[in-house]
Amino acid sequence: MVVPTYEEAERKLRKYLALRGLRCTVERLAILKEVLEHKGHPSAEEIALQLSSGPLYVSRATVYRTLDLLVETGLLTCSTLGESHRHYEVHADHHDHLICRSCGRVIEIRSPEMEKLQDRICKENDFETVSHSLEIIGYCSRCRNGDQRENKGD
Repeated sequence: MVVPTYEEAERKLRKYLALRGLRCTVERLAILKEVLEHKGHPSAEEIALQLSSGPLYVSRATVYRTLDLLVETGLLTCSTLGESHRHYEVHADHHDHLICRSCGRVIEIRSPEMEKLQDRICKENDFETVSHSLEIIGYCSRCRNGDQRENKGD
């Protein structure tokens, strides 16, 4: 799947909201635009902070609710990335994450072999997959070589 343009994402969001009798507000559209333009895996707090520097006031509650709506539409996915809060990213293609416990670096991995293994394990256990997220937490080469480990999350 290709990352949607803002126009495509807005159409999908408008359709989703209309089907549920919800309004498509300028705040929701601003949140959508901010997430689509963000490079990486922002948290709700990061999105709220970024929007607070602009001309439009968007409450944190609206940011959290809208991010949940964007996940429901399939436009975004969320994961914890080894932390106690969620991070969001545009749903483009499935991938998993390697997360450095020391510096917080996130490496996206795409592995057809890993997907096949997960499918086989589910089939062997007569388990129907709805979704999955794999996060491998450890230390990146930069932190290992510099031995700058911090026990984040412990």
